[in-house]
Parts: sequence; C-alpha cells; structure tokens
Amino acid sequence: MEYKDISNMLINIYFFLGGGKGSMKKKRILIASIIFILIICIVAAVFIIKNKNRSTSNTVYTYSNVNPDYNYSEDNVLYLDDSGILHLIDTASGKDIVYCDKPNCTHEGYSRTNQNPSCPAAFYGLSKAGAVIYNDHLYFIGNMSDEDMTIQYLYVMDSNGENRKKTAKLENVQHVKAVLYRDNYVIGAYSNSVELNDEGQIINDDKPEAGIFVIDLDNYKVYMSDKITSEQSNIMDIYYEDGAVYYSTVRFGDDVTELMIEEGATADAESFAYDNMLNGIYQYDIADEKTTCLTEIDHINDLSLLDGDGYYSSKDGYFVFDTESRQTRQLPIDADGKTQYGPLKKSGDFLYYALSEENSDEVTYYRLKDDKSEELMKLSTEKAFGIENICGQSVYVNYTDDEGEFSLGVISLDNLNKGNFNPRKLRCYNEE
Repeated sequence: MEYKDISNMLINIYFFLGGGKGSMKKKRILIASIIFILIICIVAAVFIIKNKNRSTSNTVYTYSNVNPDYNYSEDNVLYLDDSGILHLIDTASGKDIVYCDKPNCTHEGYSRTNQNPSCPAAFYGLSKAGAVIYNDHLYFIGNMSDEDMTIQYLYVMDSNGENRKKTAKLENVQHVKAVLYRDNYVIGAYSNSVELNDEGQIINDDKPEAGIFVIDLDNYKVYMSDKITSEQSNIMDIYYEDGAVYYSTVRFGDDVTELMIEEGATADAESFAYDNMLNGIYQYDIADEKTTCLTEIDHINDLSLLDGDGYYSSKDGYFVFDTESRQTRQLPIDADGKTQYGPLKKSGDFLYYALSEENSDEVTYYRLKDDKSEELMKLSTEKAFGIENICGQSVYVNYTDDEGEFSLGVISLDNLNKGNFNPRKLRCYNEE
C-alpha cells in the first residue's frame, strides 16, 4: 500500500461520513476516526515496506570456491551459463529460470553478431563474477564495455537487470575469483597473470599476483589490500566479519618452474605441491587499510577458511588455526590410512567431513562438534557427494546422478544430519 492510496482512502472516508457537515461532536468523532485509521494504515504500510525489503535485502549469498559464476543463498542459486545469461534456480522447487521478465525476449547472449545484448539477463566480459540481488538491486562485477583486460567495474542496476550503471572502477584487476556482499561492502578476491604496457600490449605473460578489493556501497570508494606476488600465487577463500576481511593464500617459490622440471612434478603433482606450496592466512582491516599476515604454513593440504578460521590437514592429522588467538590445535579426526573426500564445511558449531579408506569403495561422512565425531552415513563411491555450500538449511552438493551425469543438487541440513541422502537435482553441469 502506497501513501497516495492511504490519502485517497482517507478522503473517501471523510466524504462518506458527511464531508464536514453536522455538529461539532460529529466532527470530533470524524477527526478521531480519521486519525485512528491513519495510524493503522501507516503501521500497515511500514510493515509491508519492511517485509518487501526483507525479501531481498536480507538474502545472504556466498560464493563458489570452484566457479565464481555461481552464488548461493538458502532459497536460490544464481549462476551465469556459458553464454553469459543469468539464471535463478529456486531451491524449493528446483525450477531453473532465466533472470529476465522482458516479454518475448529470446535471451540471446553476447556474440560478434550481438555485441549489445538487449536481454537484461545478459552479462559478458573476460571475467564475470558476483551477480547477486542485494539491497533491492542487482549487482555484477566485470567489464562489459572496455577492451582493457586489466580493469573491472561494479555494475549496479534495478533488481530486474534494467538501468545498468558503472560505479566503482577496479584498476589492475584481471580475474575476479570470489565475491561477497556484507554490511554494505562488496568484498572480492582477484588474481592477475599478465603485465601490459601503456598501449595495452602484453609485455609479460608471467607476472602472477593476487589480492583483495573492497567497495563501500555508500560512496563506491575502493580499498585494496597488499598483493601477494610469486609464481602461482592465488587466493583460495575469503571471509568477512566486523570490518575485517580474512583470506587464505597459496603460492610457490620463485624457482618453482625449475623445481617442476628437476623433480618431475607432472609425475606426482600432489607430492610436489605438498613439498613446495606455502599457504597463508591474512587479515585486511578496511578502516585502517592495513594488511596483516596472521600465519604462513607449509607442508599441508587443502587449507579452507571456515568462519574465519583456517582448517587443513597434513601428514600428522587435521588442524585448525584460530585467527583471533593465532593458536593452532589438532582436531580429533582419525585419518590414518584414509583419504579426504571433498572439502571440509561448517554449519554453526558442526564441522562436516568425509573420509575414504584405502582400497575401499565406500565414503563415510561425519560431523564434528566439541571434539566429538559422529558418523552420519556411508555411501558407495559411485553415489558419494561433495558439499559445495551450506546456506542455512540448504546443503548444496556435487554428485553423480542415476544417469551418470555430474550434477548440482540440494538436500536439507536436517537430512544431512540424519544421514539421509536423497538430493533434489538442480542442474546438470554438462548442460553448460
């Protein structure tokens, strides 16, 4: 209900009750009635407006570690297909729709013959990430206009994709790896691989660097963390809390190319990475614009930043690095003779993990809380799944369906905790 509707309603009530004719007592009753109705209408209008905003403003999306084109919330998944068309999957129904309400639209993406797509769901550029609904607007990070591959923009538009505007400019940002929207900030991780001269020509195709950017949505000011620069440098995870960005990094030493040749890394890539990768956890304070290295760790596997803390495994077991205390402790996970299946994930106080024993065709799923592990289920390797994201009560999983297709599905957190795996299929990755 809009305020003009409220005004019209009051005018109609006024004339219905007499339009000002009659005794003073009748007028007082009339005025009191109008005031009472006005209060009720205003309260109702405020309630409606607040709840309308709640439907999108309070939606929390999280990124995909594997593909920055995917963003997850409890209720839906937003993703960009191979042609750059934005889709929304409703988690409850599994329905996949193109994010376009334009009548008779063919949803044609960018191409040489269609360099200015009219479909509001069409996004394009060498790097595309962070397409989410936030604060009743649709946001997207990429470059849909300039040929300069070292510049990205934050695009802000209406919630239906119309009226696009370039706002913040991200200079020397080539590949956007992950994006979060929190506390009216846009927080992203990026990596660069080439160096250009003033004419835009590549003068060095092997200049790896990575860092964090933050955009303040109040004024579109851009903050940049210190860069990490070494061979194969990259940012794996990002997390935001109370004005600080936490992120995990991986890099090799400057002589990694020579080492790869000498040690025959291609023959045993896993062992080579274990011996030569250096992992780090950093904190970037937005207000102070200060980057702090919290820890650097070598000889580990699969560092994951979960709720801001660093979880990883080594030949000695599983560990967690507490970013607040900067202390490391070992987790009571018996992994002797076992292989980790899929990534570690957290929901509340529970840590979820899966292990497969050597020469076994089964995967066992567990949850850990207060140093106590509980077995949830066993599945054959053919039916096994990896947890992609946990958003509220929605657990998004990667699995192979009954037709042998690698797919994205969803189960409830309650079913995961009960050991029931009967996913609702959301899409087949082979369709891209």
